[in-house]
Amino acid sequence: MSIAVALGLLLPALAQAVEPTGRLKVFQAEVLPLLKTHCMRCHGAEQQEGDLSLSQLNPDLVQGSDAETWHDVLNKLNLGQMPPAKEPQPTPAERKLLTDWLTSELQHAIDARRSTGGRVVFRRLTNYEYQNTMRDLIGLDLNYAAELPPESTSPEGFQNNGASLGVSAMQIEYYLQAARNALRKAIVSGPRPESHSFAQEIRPLVLEDFDTTGMKPQQIENKRQNLLKNFRKKQKGAAARLEPKDTSSYYQTVVQQFPREGDILIRITAEAAATPEVGFPRLQVALGVRADTQSPERILGEADVTAPAGQPQVLEFRGRIEDFPLPGHNPKFPGLRINLRNVYQGPVVVTKDTEEKADRESAPAIVLKSIEFLGPVSTSWPPESHTQILFPRDESLSESEYARQVLERFLRRAYRRPATEADLEPLLAFFAEVRPTSPTLEEAFRETLSLALISPDFLYLVEPRTDAGRQPLTDHELASRLSYFLWSTMPDAPLMAAADAGQLRQPEQLAAQVTRMLDDPRSGQFVKHFSNQWLNLSGLTRVAVNPQFYGKFDDRLKDDMQRETQQFFAEILNNQLSALLLIDSDFVMLNRPLAEHYGLPGPRGMDFERVPLEADSIRGGLLTQGSFLLTNSNGEDSHPIRRAVWLLDRLLDNPPAPPPPDVPELDSKSPSVAGLPLKQQLEMHRAKESCNGCHRGIDPWGVAFENFDAVGQWRTIVTGRGRKPAPVDAAAVLPDGTEVAGVADLQRYLLEKQQQPFARSLAKRVLVYALGRSLELPDEAIVDELTAQFASDDYRLDQLIARIVASEPFQTK
Repeated sequence: MSIAVALGLLLPALAQAVEPTGRLKVFQAEVLPLLKTHCMRCHGAEQQEGDLSLSQLNPDLVQGSDAETWHDVLNKLNLGQMPPAKEPQPTPAERKLLTDWLTSELQHAIDARRSTGGRVVFRRLTNYEYQNTMRDLIGLDLNYAAELPPESTSPEGFQNNGASLGVSAMQIEYYLQAARNALRKAIVSGPRPESHSFAQEIRPLVLEDFDTTGMKPQQIENKRQNLLKNFRKKQKGAAARLEPKDTSSYYQTVVQQFPREGDILIRITAEAAATPEVGFPRLQVALGVRADTQSPERILGEADVTAPAGQPQVLEFRGRIEDFPLPGHNPKFPGLRINLRNVYQGPVVVTKDTEEKADRESAPAIVLKSIEFLGPVSTSWPPESHTQILFPRDESLSESEYARQVLERFLRRAYRRPATEADLEPLLAFFAEVRPTSPTLEEAFRETLSLALISPDFLYLVEPRTDAGRQPLTDHELASRLSYFLWSTMPDAPLMAAADAGQLRQPEQLAAQVTRMLDDPRSGQFVKHFSNQWLNLSGLTRVAVNPQFYGKFDDRLKDDMQRETQQFFAEILNNQLSALLLIDSDFVMLNRPLAEHYGLPGPRGMDFERVPLEADSIRGGLLTQGSFLLTNSNGEDSHPIRRAVWLLDRLLDNPPAPPPPDVPELDSKSPSVAGLPLKQQLEMHRAKESCNGCHRGIDPWGVAFENFDAVGQWRTIVTGRGRKPAPVDAAAVLPDGTEVAGVADLQRYLLEKQQQPFARSLAKRVLVYALGRSLELPDEAIVDELTAQFASDDYRLDQLIARIVASEPFQTK
């Protein structure tokens, strides 16, 4: 919260006619005079800076609704950010009186509210949690959430906040449709479907591969010469050669016999023809059809080809055949087409063979050896997706008895707890109703289990209470809360076993489970979704890079930038490194395209690797990464205000107030403004009285990033729309008077003077994400405790997570 907002909500209502007594009397006698002296000039009845009134805050922190705002005011006082530097300052004794009163009143309010605050009873699964849960429950990797509406976000930027997760009748229809489709594929009927396979050794085409019936002798000779020319120029040996220069060039083969449903596997044998000076070629596999006017296709996957000549490697690509465009019954273009391309993007090496020959470019090529297609792929029949739901039936059991066993086991996994009789009765009744009209037993189960998959017990994390007080979670509720925190999916068998045994709440057992889960690859879900939402990485897709200014920028770099930040966060978490490296680090996580974009040495392939930095490198930490720099630009130039607001909000938990509706943004495209230096533009913006109050505390944070352009590349000269080239001026004076000359100075300042606010901000955000709710006043004490422990644990994220899981808010409802 900004100074303006804190002040705007600071003064109480003065129109109370009742004679003040008790706590209110102390407030009006001792506190109110100080507030009038130091706040009323800018935020009183005659002037409301930032369009904010100063007569609305209730001094009764228990009965009133302003306790959390009072807490923000206390933070501003403690940080020395209120009153603003240009205003008369309270003496140390006066400041102590204000902070002591606020601290005492806040503690009183916490004690009074502790029995009712901070609970979320029902929290719906987010779309990504639903996707992961259905995949793990059903056993098939389908796109379950394709038709679901997008999620909204909480004020903290998170999608898993229970207050933001509604559900509509239409959404229930989508859930039912997804459940029926999934169970139709998972529970099978009849014999094993026919398996199709196709294998082809890839070699240069020769005349004998073509039907020359009816061709004239000259046509046949022309065909022979064209094949020979192609052999000499492109194939150069016993296999097809894919060059990256021409995106329309590809190797295509046609599979005539293929399934219409099920898992498929395409296996490619290939090797690379590349020099060490360039990156590895990249193979793209796409499936599609040939039509009269267009050739629709969809990409199955991509992979670097790293094998040197003479040592071919085998690459496997898997998917569901129904996810791809399939040919109909057009006899003109039958068959499923497999298209292979070299999608390498990067530098080439210019060479000169001899004195007489001209220079030529050498780009990495792919030499194809063979291709194989298999589908549907299943090691057993019925497949595992079927048998984990409809396990073998004891011949002595009736259908209704078997149905009870199936439902008990399925609901235990779907509801993430043992099924009760109240759970079973309606579903058994429904099964008995639909079985007589179902053509098969499997069909009756599909319909019955679909009903379970639209139940609140599946779609929500249900944590019922028996009274109004805070209560400990049951072991199964704790298992679910932990699993959705770290894995974004349902608990696995070991976690459920610990809950079944009633051991999960034991500190040693719980700590062991947290360690196991963080070591599991599924913890990548926490890395992905927490970092995306905390740091607003999805903002990359909302910025259009102007090709007039950045003609060589490849939009695919946006995905690489997002992955860079995720991989960087994962490297710190997985290797138990200090989270202070998020501010500044001596290493980066790069793949080849991003290394080239930054002008750094790096990997030859698309996979991310840890790359050490030189001591004087301008890179290191979140603040030098393209995800932050590009997201907080306008696609043409840097945007210091957006960068400053992001830093204050996401890293320091001190977001400025949004501007009043009548205040325009920085108009850097106006002809009268665009040609001016950035600092002069900002000074013009601050000249407006309605802007100055906030922007004097915002602008310096963003100016320090001016050496980075809109796409995150380093610059020493600034150019732009209507602006003459000029040296970058990244010097700024921060609100506390500290002078910084660029991002390196800013990073040092954050580490030296803002370490505690950063640690508290990160601890708070992880706690919010873990609980799936916004924090309330009673949670402030645990945030302070977690922050202190975080610092004592050398700022290790794994230890912070373990302490959050062990905390009272996480283990209670």
